[in-house]
Amino acid sequence: MEKDRAKRAGSGFKEDLEYLHQSPLLATLDYECLKLLAMLGKRIDFIEGDQLMVQGEDDGCAYYLVSGTVEVLHQGDDITRRIDTFGPGAFIGGLALLGKSARLFTVQATEKTTALRLNREGFQKTIKQFPESLQKVSASLVTELLRWDRRILAEDQIELSEGVKIAGVSLL
Repeated sequence: MEKDRAKRAGSGFKEDLEYLHQSPLLATLDYECLKLLAMLGKRIDFIEGDQLMVQGEDDGCAYYLVSGTVEVLHQGDDITRRIDTFGPGAFIGGLALLGKSARLFTVQATEKTTALRLNREGFQKTIKQFPESLQKVSASLVTELLRWDRRILAEDQIELSEGVKIAGVSLL
């Protein structure tokens, strides 16, 4: 029985390592750095309605969605808008690993969902041990911001609602 538990734990670690390697923000990190992040990560199970992130809060966490689906909501002007949905393979909230900031969206599970959670403290300790990793994450972030803008332009999502327009994040 103990061997079975150890085997499952070992395969879970390998899966978590692969998940982190698949996430665009972390994919270019060295294997040893990813291994440490995978060890620090924690799998969390959510049920329908559970919130992974809450608009206005700074939880310092990022999530790789292993299974299930989440929806992204934005509260404004007494109206809650559903912005997007994400499923398995999505890596969300990565900016929280880099520094303090209040969430602009609430993210909640729409069904039973399992996610690998990384926290800012563990991420920043890891980056201190692998200082070249910060430059790699920064380069990946730039690439992802440009990809995000291209997707918005391709999908004609420039106007969110009447009179509300968005400018590309790559204009930062």
